[in-house]
Amino acid sequence: MDDNPWFWDEDLEQDGSGPGDLTADELAFLKALRAHAGSWTVPWTYSSVARPEDESSLLLHVDLSDNLILGQWAVHFYGTHVQAGWVCDQLFNLEETPEGGFFEATGTIEELAERCAAWFETVLSRPVSREQWLHKGRVYATGWAFADTGEPLVRSVDNTWAPTPYWGWHSFPGEPHDRCTLVRGATQPQTGPHAPSCPYEPAPGSATDQRVRPEPTPHRSRTTSWRRRFPFGSHHRT
Repeated sequence: MDDNPWFWDEDLEQDGSGPGDLTADELAFLKALRAHAGSWTVPWTYSSVARPEDESSLLLHVDLSDNLILGQWAVHFYGTHVQAGWVCDQLFNLEETPEGGFFEATGTIEELAERCAAWFETVLSRPVSREQWLHKGRVYATGWAFADTGEPLVRSVDNTWAPTPYWGWHSFPGEPHDRCTLVRGATQPQTGPHAPSCPYEPAPGSATDQRVRPEPTPHRSRTTSWRRRFPFGSHHRT
């Protein structure tokens, strides 16, 4: 293995001479994309090379996470064209909408690798925030979002501590959150829609920090999490 951490799977390396079951075009695409990824300055996150269940493409994907997966973005390489977008199910089908960043492209292997590398880098460059709502000093709701636009990724509610039960994606606190932590991306507050309600994490020992620190009482959690879903349903690869 080289020093490039992106899109590497040791199972592809059989005897040191090269990946095992990749075609020549797939190997060339993977090498070209990894060469572009080697110059990225984005924070590291999990990336993988595999095949979908129907083995119709070479699959490359990245995960954004914060102790749980916030979203997955993938490229399907078909030899002469690619499809890329937000992963909408466990089979790595893609949401074919502009909201999911979906695109299709044809071209040479180098052109496709360059286009896909730039797309991955754009996704990985976006800042991600964790917003939390509190009731009687305890966190009862947490939402993760792209901090540059406020676009939600995952919402989670623990109804053990919630002032009122919440069920489903659209059943979520409507009031401003109590604290916010930037978990990925720039270290300064962002400009744009998210900034007015984003104080970020308070300094340790501050009055705000003391107010929101949860008590260490053990409890049986009733936490439910919802991943982002687009309103137009799921679309499958072709």
